[in-house]
Amino acid sequence: MRALVTDVHVRSGVAGLRALGRAGIEVVALGPRRSAAGLWSRHGRAHAVGPDVRVDADGFAAAVVREAERYGPVVVYPGQEASIDAVVAATSRTTEALLPYPGGAELRALRDKSILPQLAEEAGLTAPRTLVETTPAELDGRHLPMPCVVKRTRLGAQARARVVRSPGELRAMLGKLPPDERLLIQQRVRGPLIGLAIVVDRGGGVVARLQQVALRTWPEAGGSSFAVSTAPDEKLTQAAARLLSCVAYWGLAQLQFIETDHGYVLVDVNTRFYGSMPLALASGVNLAAAWHAVAMGSRCPATPPGYRTGVSYRSLRHEFAAAANGSPGLLLSRAPRPTSGALWARDDPVPSALLTAQTMAVSLGRRLLRRLSLRRPG
Repeated sequence: MRALVTDVHVRSGVAGLRALGRAGIEVVALGPRRSAAGLWSRHGRAHAVGPDVRVDADGFAAAVVREAERYGPVVVYPGQEASIDAVVAATSRTTEALLPYPGGAELRALRDKSILPQLAEEAGLTAPRTLVETTPAELDGRHLPMPCVVKRTRLGAQARARVVRSPGELRAMLGKLPPDERLLIQQRVRGPLIGLAIVVDRGGGVVARLQQVALRTWPEAGGSSFAVSTAPDEKLTQAAARLLSCVAYWGLAQLQFIETDHGYVLVDVNTRFYGSMPLALASGVNLAAAWHAVAMGSRCPATPPGYRTGVSYRSLRHEFAAAANGSPGLLLSRAPRPTSGALWARDDPVPSALLTAQTMAVSLGRRLLRRLSLRRPG
């Protein structure tokens, strides 16, 4: 069965497209414009243009239905968080589009950050202490211990968690949000960021996994800008599988932990292709292909395959951002070999070049806007 990958204008969508294509799976690529990098990938068998989900969610869902009925049946893989709900809606409108995981309550429960601490406890894991769950309007004037981490709990919310160090910084952040936006404010936990990506089958068995440690992140509470594959902690893997089983979830999940002196603390779960997924492929684990096999109901290996450790991943986009914000020495540091990158793939140069050019254009545009705003007379 074919796969349909959406959002191929972003690096996570391109990463999923490439991984599926390298496994010999026929992929239909869907992007919001003809210049979308994934539409030029050698790993896509068919290409389509549809609305950007952030601009027109209903139009995006209609495009998914259209392409599924044209090329289907297909398994539909969202390339970013904002697309998940629209993909679920699309698969309810046609029998030609299938979800790569259970829908409905199972998926919502795993994506709802407000109940993640409860799920972690049920699985024998820990999560950061919740200080308050509230809205900007309700929080007005309330004092909280600093620093803390602020997360948006709304499903599909794209903004990452943010570390807030002072009441003034918190007020400035809240002023940019709708007054009724649901927020989860948690204790800040310090330590290395550990990523564990696993694919579980419909019976809850682990069929593939990759563990990594972030040597650097950008921004501070953001994703990995420099990471290395590490040997899997099997106890952590089994605990993660138990957490997914708590909500009857199967498919791909990327779990993020902070490693502390007292163990691992769960901070987030993603149910889609993610930015540093090229590291798994470079290490010898094709998570997308394993996910597709589970979605198809194919027979999977009884034990997950091994992989190479010490393989590095580097996102030059985030390294440049860190350099521009006071850490220029990062660009001079060398990554251990072999390496993988967020954008570049030697066997797929055209989308690599497009992603790089688009990333640079966005970065330069933002810097120009900041300079113009500073020069604008008050």
